[in-house]
Amino acid sequence: MTVPRLHTLPNVRLSKVSRDAGSNSLQIGQDSIGRRIGYWRVPKADGAYKWTVLLRVPLVLTSSGAPWEEACLWLLNRAQANPTGIAGLGTNARALRDYLEHLEGLCLDWRDFSSANKNTRPTYVYRTHLLRLVNSGSLASSTASGRMSSVILFYRFLQTDVRMRFTPDHPPWNEKDVTIALMDSKGRRQLRTVASTDLAIREKNRDDPFLESIMDGGKLRPLARDEQKALVAALKKIGNQEYFLMHCVALLTGAREMTALTLPWGIFAKMPCEISWPLKIRCGPGTGIDTKNNATNVWLSIPQWLYMKLHMYAISGRAERRRARSKKREDPSNYLFLTSHGGPYYECKDDVEMLRASTVSLKKSSPIGQNLREFIKLRVIPEVQKTLPNFTYRYHDLRATFGLNWVDSTMGESASPEKFSWARDQLRKLLWHKSAETTDRYLTYRGKIRAVEEAQRGWEKYLTELADGR
Repeated sequence: MTVPRLHTLPNVRLSKVSRDAGSNSLQIGQDSIGRRIGYWRVPKADGAYKWTVLLRVPLVLTSSGAPWEEACLWLLNRAQANPTGIAGLGTNARALRDYLEHLEGLCLDWRDFSSANKNTRPTYVYRTHLLRLVNSGSLASSTASGRMSSVILFYRFLQTDVRMRFTPDHPPWNEKDVTIALMDSKGRRQLRTVASTDLAIREKNRDDPFLESIMDGGKLRPLARDEQKALVAALKKIGNQEYFLMHCVALLTGAREMTALTLPWGIFAKMPCEISWPLKIRCGPGTGIDTKNNATNVWLSIPQWLYMKLHMYAISGRAERRRARSKKREDPSNYLFLTSHGGPYYECKDDVEMLRASTVSLKKSSPIGQNLREFIKLRVIPEVQKTLPNFTYRYHDLRATFGLNWVDSTMGESASPEKFSWARDQLRKLLWHKSAETTDRYLTYRGKIRAVEEAQRGWEKYLTELADGR
């Protein structure tokens, strides 16, 4: 039995209908109402739209193998609205594929909102299905929430874009405005009104007072000192220079994966005596170094010891051989870390943009750190578990490790209000936090864990004495 599936178009060149043939035009022929219709499509001229070529656009195919027209148009519309964020559309596409698969399995039409009973309308039927998966433990509530949100966004597009001509007999959901509290970058509480639907699935995660993690773009677990030592020892024993240095970059700068893997080698070609210390590297759009959400005007601080290690690697014969196999070769903008075949571990957005207007044949996906994650899973974690059996980690945890190491070495056991304020501002800049609330989680981490443990010990002692009749 065939089911809906996904397909990725390596590139989409925007075009328009024309009655006459032109340069690079494509002739189209199709049957309509018993007769053959022919016309031409010509590429939109450069400059008419900022983006005339979109890379790696996901599509949803029905169980018959045909494109789900409305879903594909929505995905294309989102790709045009945010060309640099196309990689994130995969999540939306997977959600719609799952939605269509569930409805087709029940022989329901995704357009049919004729029922007066809202619980039998497609959107509510799908919500019930997701809740059943969450309650059975087979699907995380966060995943269910994301899938439902994608379906809601899809129907919003259908109802607001006049080209779709979608007017359901009954509403896909009931909606109301709610007010939420947010913290701005200066730690001030702000109120915002947003639209909420009765389809929304609330995440059921509850804060664990003993959970040793920090919320920073996800739950990050700072590695304990013994874990850090074991990790470094394992990386040295394995002996892969690239992966060892990638870990050093994260541990000593707090860089995210996308930033560490897109560092250009030319920055580290200079002799250390030629560097003005402290060395700060500008990152973000236009630099070739990727940042989360295209953050601009952010700087990566490189310690001298780390620079020396990266410099020695950058000018080594091993790195030169890898650059010789790459497309950019000795261009200073070439990646510092390249695979043995000369490919990047993570393709930066600037390079993807250069390919957008080229005629180079593209792959359906670009490297985004898959090799690093595979290396950690298959080589590093098993090696560390030889000494720490329960050890596990993700590369992103090294960012939290850097942040907490910095706090421990800067703050000590206690700090004055002035020092706390200074440390907060410095760490916010080092980790590129938009919200000071995120930075505060690092500064208060040790104290909160210690307070919870002390309270638990005191309560246990009291109950033990009570039970023993003392």
